[in-house]
Amino acid sequence: MAAPKPEQSAVYGNPEIPPEEIKHFSSISISAPTINDPAFKPMYLSRSLTHNGRGHTLMGGTWNTEQTIAHLLSFYRSESSTDRAEVRRFYTFGSGLNAHPDLLHGGVIACVLDSTMGNVVGLAFREMGADGGASMFTAQLNTKYEKPVRTPVTVMARAWVKRIEDGGRKVWVEGVIEGGEKGELTHARAEGLWIRAKPKKEKL
Repeated sequence: MAAPKPEQSAVYGNPEIPPEEIKHFSSISISAPTINDPAFKPMYLSRSLTHNGRGHTLMGGTWNTEQTIAHLLSFYRSESSTDRAEVRRFYTFGSGLNAHPDLLHGGVIACVLDSTMGNVVGLAFREMGADGGASMFTAQLNTKYEKPVRTPVTVMARAWVKRIEDGGRKVWVEGVIEGGEKGELTHARAEGLWIRAKPKKEKL
C-alpha cells in the first residue's frame, strides 16, 4: 500500500488516478461496469490527508492498510436528464476490521456510509454553484443492516441527495452498500441529514 497522499482536489483538478487501483477494480465484476461507464468520472480523494496531516486520518492513514481497506476508488456521475447525481465508491476490505470472525464490523459499515454520503453533499453543492467547501456536518444517520459483509471482499457504496431544505442549510441523503457479483446483495441502507454550519459571528 502506497503512503497516504497529501491534500488535493479530487474532481476539479484532474488528479492522476493510481493505475494500480484502476487495474485492481477493473478485474472485479461489481466495479468493472462503473469503470467502463463514461458517465462516471473517477476521483481519488478518499485516501488523502488534509490540514497538514491532521484531517481525514481515519481513511487516509489508520484504515489505509492491506488488512483494513486495501483498495478504494471513488466515482461521481453528474445529474443529467435521465440520471440523478450519484457517488459510487468501491472498497476492498481485508480481515482487519472484523467483529465476529470473517464479518465486517457494523460500525465500519456505518462509517463508510457516512463518508460516501457526506461526499455527495459537497459535490452536489459545487454543481449548483454553491460553496461546496463550506463545513457540513452529519446530524443524523439512520442505518438499516440487511446482510452481513463477509471479508475479505469488495463492495460498492452508493449515495445521492434526496432533498435540500432551509435554503440549502439542511440536506437529506440516501446511501446503500451492495455486494455480490453485480451489486445484487444489499448489505445496508441509510438515510442521513447533513447540516451546514452557521457562520461565526464577528466579535464587536
